[in-house]
Amino acid sequence: MRNILLTERQVSLLVNHINNYRLLKEQTQGLDELMNKIKETYKLSDEHLNVIRQFISNSGCKNIIIERIKMGAGLSLSDRVILSPDLFNLNLAKFLFILFHEIAHQYQFKKYGGEKMYELYTGEMDIKQGCKMMRDIELVADEFAARKMREFVKLGVIKEKDAKFGGFYKNTPESHFHMLVSQIRDMLKKSKVSEPDKISELFYNFVKINI
Repeated sequence: MRNILLTERQVSLLVNHINNYRLLKEQTQGLDELMNKIKETYKLSDEHLNVIRQFISNSGCKNIIIERIKMGAGLSLSDRVILSPDLFNLNLAKFLFILFHEIAHQYQFKKYGGEKMYELYTGEMDIKQGCKMMRDIELVADEFAARKMREFVKLGVIKEKDAKFGGFYKNTPESHFHMLVSQIRDMLKKSKVSEPDKISELFYNFVKINI
């Protein structure tokens, strides 16, 4: 059999083709709709939109939905991110921080897996440990979002003064986490749900607004 030798350029083109195919195959559902909505609302350049797109794609996020929810501006689950349409009424800096915070959770799910991330609700740890785990998860997501905001300051997309928001959870009292963890544990116990995909579906059905 004849040996086939590829030039360096041919190898490079082949690798790019494989990577592009992989990105297309693994592309986040709803990502195009989200990018179009961001472009329409905030008039960002294609270059800056591509930075956001790549950040989301690399997170392993499977699906992004723009849908009205009962609480908050966004929710990140093991298999999807839900963004409230009200989020697009905020200024660009606040919008980006919340988006980056929710996508940061997707990086956490990608790294640890849904079973580990939901362990504070389903595991045998006591309520105090569960509250600490939840707080740590949220603080890391806040810091992740803050770092991404600094990148967009360097890109000239937002002003430095608008990127100094410290996040949502630094000064949140422990009682808040205790209430949330307790409520969710009770909900899962009553529903007899423990698998990550079923937990995500339960959360989704709980927060969505039925018309």
